[in-house]
Amino acid sequence: MKKLKFLAIAVVATSMLFVSCKEDDKTETPTPTTPTQKTIAGIASGDTTFSILVAALTKADLVATLNGTGNFTVFAPTNSAFRKYGITEQVIAAISDADEIEELKGTLLYHVLGSEVKAAQLTNAYVPTLFTVGGNGVSLQVNIAPVKLNATVNVTTADVDASNGVVHIIDDVLFPPTVVDIAANNPLFTSLVAAVTKAELVETLSETENLTVFAPVNQAFTDINFDLEATSKEALTPILTAHVLGSSVRSGQIMNGQKATTLNTAVELTFNTSSGVKLSGGKTTDAEVVVADIQAVNGVVHVINKVIVP
Repeated sequence: MKKLKFLAIAVVATSMLFVSCKEDDKTETPTPTTPTQKTIAGIASGDTTFSILVAALTKADLVATLNGTGNFTVFAPTNSAFRKYGITEQVIAAISDADEIEELKGTLLYHVLGSEVKAAQLTNAYVPTLFTVGGNGVSLQVNIAPVKLNATVNVTTADVDASNGVVHIIDDVLFPPTVVDIAANNPLFTSLVAAVTKAELVETLSETENLTVFAPVNQAFTDINFDLEATSKEALTPILTAHVLGSSVRSGQIMNGQKATTLNTAVELTFNTSSGVKLSGGKTTDAEVVVADIQAVNGVVHVINKVIVP
């Protein structure tokens, strides 16, 4: 009986030891973990290809923004893109003037959209960026098939996923456009750009603040048989200035029947908003705004389908 009792105790003890070992094994087995996805700032800082971009983000105090919550789209220039303009980490480090830092910040924010947009979701359009002027995002021109930004900048690698958005790697730096740049970057405005150039108005329209430009497409010039070669600089200036207001006016601010004097003070525009936005002035009636509110750093551009003839 004693032997049997001893065996019973041994069996129980062994069973308890076995259970204890199983519990210990279960406790000691590591639980698999899913790798944490990097933020947009984390992706940039973890790749030496973007060391200049990271230096710029740090100088402009934007690292926390791109580390934070949100759904951003960042068009990220590589080091070689910055070096095209002589921009290096040393150049970034040397910036100390507050205005220059603010300018750098604006340029960087011009590379960022406020929502996540994968490559397949891009369309031919002007999209607002996080660089704002008067509370409005400065427009980035996007074309697809292939993807180009502001007509010349290429996406070399798309859809790099981040925890707070997506990164598209680009081969050049995006610079916020003036009203002249908006026209120059779009082949729909080659006639307008040629006229502005001949009239020697490029510098004036690029450097003057708070403009509204009603920009006629090429077809509008064709429709009036416009002959640029036969038109002098002196004759061009009153035509072109009839398309410009001296203050920035977005489409939502235009009222039906509203009137506005252009930079050609002999021409007053009258607006009709009963169906879209139309304007009449000089010899031109019912020019239609076909694309509105393209925001530049020094004003806003509205695309129209007719030339305003004084």
